[in-house]
Amino acid sequence: MPMMNLLNFRPWSLKGITPPWTGQSLFAYVQAQGGDADLPDKTDRDENKIGWTAGALDGVTSHHLFDPEAVGPEQRRTELLSALERFLNRATAENLSALYSSVRREPLLSEADGLEQAIGAGLLRRYKSRVTETGRYLANEADEKENVKLGLMLIELAGNESDLPVLELLATHDEFTLYAAKAVARLSTDPEQKLWNIAKRVHGWGRVQVVERLSGTQNRDIQAWMLREGFRNNVMYEYLAGVCAKTGRLHEALRPTHIDTELLDGAAAILKALVYGGPADSIDDYPQAPESVREYLRHVTGTADLDLEHLLCLACLKNFLFNDDGWRERLSNGWDDGLRVRLQAQCDDQIGRPEWRNKVDQGLLSEEDRAFYQADAAAQQLGISTRNVHFAKVKAAPLKSSSWYRLLEQTDEAQIEEVLRFADGVFPLEQIATGPTDSLGFGEKYEAHRALDWVLQDLKRFPEHGWKFLKAGIQSPVTRNRNMALNALLEWPRSTWPEGAEWLLGTALQAEPNKDLRERLKNALHSTKA
Repeated sequence: MPMMNLLNFRPWSLKGITPPWTGQSLFAYVQAQGGDADLPDKTDRDENKIGWTAGALDGVTSHHLFDPEAVGPEQRRTELLSALERFLNRATAENLSALYSSVRREPLLSEADGLEQAIGAGLLRRYKSRVTETGRYLANEADEKENVKLGLMLIELAGNESDLPVLELLATHDEFTLYAAKAVARLSTDPEQKLWNIAKRVHGWGRVQVVERLSGTQNRDIQAWMLREGFRNNVMYEYLAGVCAKTGRLHEALRPTHIDTELLDGAAAILKALVYGGPADSIDDYPQAPESVREYLRHVTGTADLDLEHLLCLACLKNFLFNDDGWRERLSNGWDDGLRVRLQAQCDDQIGRPEWRNKVDQGLLSEEDRAFYQADAAAQQLGISTRNVHFAKVKAAPLKSSSWYRLLEQTDEAQIEEVLRFADGVFPLEQIATGPTDSLGFGEKYEAHRALDWVLQDLKRFPEHGWKFLKAGIQSPVTRNRNMALNALLEWPRSTWPEGAEWLLGTALQAEPNKDLRERLKNALHSTKA
């Protein structure tokens, strides 16, 4: 062998390589801070871009945007494979830096399946031990989330049971649950138990992803947990209600004469979510829905001291049973007219229970957000006004309170000026009216603009009220403010427009940066001159 080749030859090793990052590894961060901690953000946040909670981008992509059958552009996959192959062939700081930069450029998920297949079909056979080492290195040491995910993917392909502690720890953070759980399922000798342990420790998109992977389990303990807790998550119960009702066999669980409170509470939340439907299964996708609703109402009828979740479920079921839409199809899918009529009567009877009022009053005094909003929703179902309660909350925190929405929703023509007088005293309208930009209004500096939103959206119901607020909204840097202000102004009879309104719209048109809003302003001015 020529001397030059001997000098250049060096065995493949990760020892001594200087990584392209200097920050703390995300593994160490999650280990120290826990799975609920926000990951350090390594990007400059654009105030005009929507931020994603942990795991949300991958969750939304996998559930709503990603078609695994679609054939997409292969440029990124080829780029990632080339960078990985160069590093697996020669472990240098330069090649590691190129791989790191390539991976972090875009979310990995859209290419994950194709990338896995390509690695498994080629690189894994030639470089299996190096794939394993690289996966462990990235999962344990990388300071950037997409690189950690690549590490987890490589461990799934080439790791072993010794990797489970790292996988299980990273799985407790919603950002990594999907990738870590897939690896756990592949490498563990008891994948269901491992996945269940993970599912109990995550509450956002991570729980959605893991519980979906437990669909169809015959483990009775997991089935029972699904009906009581497994469907609960911080995204939407609707994602998991169908999976848990079917896998947990809700209809069978409700058959006994007596059931535990946790199961009854879980049944209420699951049935309500199934009626709402949405991103996953609805009640029409659940063949045993008639029996489950019947058995649920039987238990409710025989149970005292129910919490307000049951009132909300009853109201939801009542709306479902009395609304004629879809019932022709349902009558050939397990439902019948007699059952429907009986269930309607039971819902009416249980909604009329006198103790609900006291529970609503107690809930409206709660400082805990969930209890308060549950009581407020229950009050709506019972026709109880909560206007004064919401006005008090608005007065306590005028720029932060979300009670503006319910306050204005319950405000009529005789009351609107009272609300506007208060708002005039607390909204910094001059500081809001700084001129148009195309801002979405995220961040603390737009707190007042978001509060103004609540008022502007309801002023559409009150023509000839609140010109001061409309004027500020039309001159706001937040596009949503300007749209809502224009919506409200266009409800005014043209003859009642304040002096200077047409001039203000003309000035706004000249400065408006948003194409769609510019067209709306132009049309508004044109209609006033017709």
